[in-house]
Amino acid sequence: MRLERCASHRVTTTKEHMSGSDDHTNDEIEVLQSDPLTPAANEADGPRGSSGGRRVTSGGGAPSGGRRGASRGSGDAKPRVVSPWSLLLAAAILVALLLGQWPIVIGILGLAALITVHEFGHFIAAKSFGMRVEKFYIGFPPAALRRTWGETEYGVGIIPLGGFCKIIGMTPEETMKVAGADGEMVDVPVTEDRAYYKQAVWKRNITIAAGPFMNFLAAAVIIVLFVGIAGIPKASLKLDQVVPGSPAAKAGLTAGATLVGADGHRWTTWDQASAYFRARPHQTIQLTYLPAGGIAGANGSAGANGAAAERTVAVTLVENPQAKGNGYLGVAAGVVREHPGPVRALGLGLLSFRDIVVGTFTGFWWLASGKISATGPDGAAGPVGIIKVSQQAVKQDWYPVLLAFLSFNLGLINLLPILPFDGGHIAVNLLEKVRGRRLSAVVFERMLAFGTVLLVLLFIFLTFNDVKKLFGG
Repeated sequence: MRLERCASHRVTTTKEHMSGSDDHTNDEIEVLQSDPLTPAANEADGPRGSSGGRRVTSGGGAPSGGRRGASRGSGDAKPRVVSPWSLLLAAAILVALLLGQWPIVIGILGLAALITVHEFGHFIAAKSFGMRVEKFYIGFPPAALRRTWGETEYGVGIIPLGGFCKIIGMTPEETMKVAGADGEMVDVPVTEDRAYYKQAVWKRNITIAAGPFMNFLAAAVIIVLFVGIAGIPKASLKLDQVVPGSPAAKAGLTAGATLVGADGHRWTTWDQASAYFRARPHQTIQLTYLPAGGIAGANGSAGANGAAAERTVAVTLVENPQAKGNGYLGVAAGVVREHPGPVRALGLGLLSFRDIVVGTFTGFWWLASGKISATGPDGAAGPVGIIKVSQQAVKQDWYPVLLAFLSFNLGLINLLPILPFDGGHIAVNLLEKVRGRRLSAVVFERMLAFGTVLLVLLFIFLTFNDVKKLFGG
């Protein structure tokens, strides 16, 4: 299935988390690793080892990395800062639009929005439990715009492929920078009661699970709004296409004609006409239609005003080459959109969301069982493949459906019980609850490193596969 292969996108893209220094220089922040909630490092002295936080670089305790500065004081609100990087971001968007690549821009921004929604789930849950959120970014740094309200720095990065939410004290080993007696900045442990690691296990797990939950909620909202606003596509009796050389073409029907009935029967829906044709292979029928340009009624059915222009012709149906035993006229139905009321739109939208859920699990099962090849045209996709499919969806007006599908997949894959995914951190917290004590820093670091290596290898594999398919390989 074409869409199911998009499910692996979350595994391979975005969600990179950054680190930056306290002096807020524009080039202070570097990409570190994929992870949905991991706090970003605050020092410009490079990545540190992990010992129990949400990422390879959070906290100290690693034998090779020293400790990481994690937090600065909340201080007073600082004025908004607009950096020169904002000009680069604006120029990149402008160039893409001038080159006619707006579908790609929409596709990238859509993915960024889904990841921002994910991070917002972590953010709002952490704030609700009184945890201290140091940074919340839309997009990855360098920052084009940032401003501090209260104790949290909010920013917009120039790389529109995700975002991050940095919560202080993800592990007991995490450190923060404070001014020493001589004025020099020194590392001290994060000990305040609002630190993440000091919260009850259930609070930590809710904070982490809030990210995937927001993606599930976003998927449902997107599809319900799409159904309510765009309407429900419905086949009409007005023909969109007539296959050259088909019985319909030989009888003189053209695109734009409206089917009325046959052999004295009159139709009001396309399903009635289609069933009539399928039941009569190799039979000659007296087909009544309204020529293109005639006046048709609702849903493409022939109206009373067009009755005088109706024509009846003899048409011999043939057997459908793609469905043996079925009659074939050789036409394609037009499409009209029915706009349901709010209540019905909600019901239909939720049914569509159910289809997305079923389709996602079906796609994963087909991949696991070998029914479809991971490297085939309907297999797994990485970032390049996702953008390509998004571009097609934007042009064909079904991008909201794809966006809902990707949102559900993003949430689902994040629940995998493997670090650095959200599910891995939930599993570690539950293990802590059962054991009555935390995992050692060394064990956690090794688990996180193992999962990160798998993630990087999968990213490389899927990106290579995307490029190969892009060039017809």
